[in-house]
Amino acid sequence: MKEKINFALVFHFHQPIGNFDHVIEHAYQKSYLPLIQMIKRFPKIKVGLHYTGYLLEWLEKNHPEYDDILKEMSNKGQIEIIGGAFYEPIIPVIPDRDKKAQIELLRDYIKNHFNLDIKGFWLAERAWEPHLPKILNECGIEYILIDDFHLRANGLYEEETFFPYFTEEQGYLVKVIPINERLRYMVPWKQPWEPVEYLEKNTNEEGSRLITLISDAEKMGVWPAGDMTTYDICYVKGYDGTPWLESWFQRLTDSMDEWLTMLHISEYLKKYKPKGLIYMPTASYDKMSYWVLPTRARKSLENLIKKAKWKHFGEPFSEELLQFLKGGYWRGFLVKYPESNLMHKKMLHVRQKLIKYEEEFGKSKKLEDIWLDIYKSQCNDPYWHGQFGGVYFSFMRETIYSCLINAEIKIDRLFKEKGKLINKVYEKDLTYDGRPEILMENEFLNVCIQPHYGASILEIDIKNAIHNISNVFTRKEEAYHDPKDKFPVDRWRKQAFIDHFIQDALIMNQLEIPIVDLDEESLEKKVVSDEFEELGNFAGSSYNYKITSREENQVVKLSKEGKIKENDVQINKEIILQANTIEIKYNIINKSKEKLETFHYIEFPVYIDSDISKNIILANNDEIKVENISNWKGSQFHIKNLKKKLYLSFSTQNISNFLIYPLMTYVTTDGGYDTLYQGAVIGLQSKIDLKPSEVYKNSIIIDFKEK
Repeated sequence: MKEKINFALVFHFHQPIGNFDHVIEHAYQKSYLPLIQMIKRFPKIKVGLHYTGYLLEWLEKNHPEYDDILKEMSNKGQIEIIGGAFYEPIIPVIPDRDKKAQIELLRDYIKNHFNLDIKGFWLAERAWEPHLPKILNECGIEYILIDDFHLRANGLYEEETFFPYFTEEQGYLVKVIPINERLRYMVPWKQPWEPVEYLEKNTNEEGSRLITLISDAEKMGVWPAGDMTTYDICYVKGYDGTPWLESWFQRLTDSMDEWLTMLHISEYLKKYKPKGLIYMPTASYDKMSYWVLPTRARKSLENLIKKAKWKHFGEPFSEELLQFLKGGYWRGFLVKYPESNLMHKKMLHVRQKLIKYEEEFGKSKKLEDIWLDIYKSQCNDPYWHGQFGGVYFSFMRETIYSCLINAEIKIDRLFKEKGKLINKVYEKDLTYDGRPEILMENEFLNVCIQPHYGASILEIDIKNAIHNISNVFTRKEEAYHDPKDKFPVDRWRKQAFIDHFIQDALIMNQLEIPIVDLDEESLEKKVVSDEFEELGNFAGSSYNYKITSREENQVVKLSKEGKIKENDVQINKEIILQANTIEIKYNIINKSKEKLETFHYIEFPVYIDSDISKNIILANNDEIKVENISNWKGSQFHIKNLKKKLYLSFSTQNISNFLIYPLMTYVTTDGGYDTLYQGAVIGLQSKIDLKPSEVYKNSIIIDFKEK
């Protein structure tokens, strides 16, 4: 009897919300369309397809003819469409109600457009946690696709991953389909015969084995590949002059007459039962478990993996070590990147406001748009970083914040219609680190203060512009950084009005100097690189605070006693929110018996737009180019972005030294190694010259009214 094997092929199509139309169109022309056309040319090739909801909506709007192709192929039984969560969230980290809603949104879309009932579930980034089977079962999901890495890390060997399994939570079952890692790394990087040879090598007499390959559709067209792209490999010349996909599909088709059965996963499950019960640990695919680790730990783990893969007479040095080497799991990104955690926790915060409205006034259809804004904000791409830019892409973070601010505006409007007060100041542990933030809210602005982190302002939302102006990114060391490049790494998070004290004055005779032209030993260079000597112990430390609120304004008083060099010093900082205006009042008191001479330096990081050309900053009637270092002496500057209706005027009581520099990060993206603009940092330096018991006073006013 001829040995046989079953093979299921699945392609995953995804675009994050807020991505640029031209980027999605490029993916359509170079991947989505030619891939489907190639599959259609080989009618014996059965394929599972997963599309995220945002991309399906884009295709329906921009290429309705594509839907017609899918319907035709579905009617012929050539494709099976697989479900998932509509906006592609990391589903374990969103509330259960939202899990069900997002699954149902995509299920209903597929039913309405293709008249198909979904049975399978695509798990975004294959981020698995053991509590998921209950939710999936309750949503009518029959099977879920999981990397065989999950199973091998649990003690199974390769040949044991050639079968589906059951897993359960509280008695709720779901079937687990392992995704083959070896094939995933072969397609389309090896010669077309190699993945076919791998399949044939793993046939058995019973013919009951199932090997499943899932590939990103974008990998089949738009990924870089040395001096080519995968479009050249898959559809033009391959490695030998023949398009790779054409050659591979032909080899698969020819093998179906002998030892290969190509089928949909649902067809396999009708014919064969899962092998048995399994419980899998929290996991994702192999590389994700490395990327999520803190930089130092990631370096250590990747070094261990390199050692394990060291070849000795053609074999890995330690196959067993590779099987059990495992890093962290997805939630670690919320710790590794505070920017990610803040988006996630703001999503929960806005969602809690909506739940509160429902509890007080009931659920209604008019809330559906607000729920959609919250679901959109759960799209996973801006929350993490691995091979691609992810959380480092400011425009993606901006999209998340726009969804959440828009939802919050709608919720506030509903509460106001019910006569509820929306001007308020209150404590809440927004970031879930056990330390309360102070939230100041009115119909124009949101201000979030962190008393425990230098009495700094963590976030300012401008509601009429639907914009978080604090959406910047702290520069971090990444595992792939070469120490020889000496990329700046920030000691303190890039939050507004952290109190620094510096010995020397910034030089005010320079204007529009590229960062690379700065003298390495200059104070300006040290400030830009966050390498200056800190003379005080106030930055990033905890301040005492008191909240007061009046009808027209909200006030938070913060104070701390500390040291500047050997001097005892007290800082009193008062933050006032009134309509469109934020005022920060400073009293710095020399409590020592010695004279105090130093410079107070604070920063106001701002995110206006990811496109530097749209960022207009005016100082002393001159337009400042934010891609360069600039400085000036004065008491004010202005920011505007006409498209976003964003206006900001910043003024100080005292004449001060101003410094502005671009906040740049150095990361891997889909285009290779890249420098990404994260916003502008405006520094303000003021001279402190105090005798014992004297007080330095300053007032800063940030006005967001249109002029």
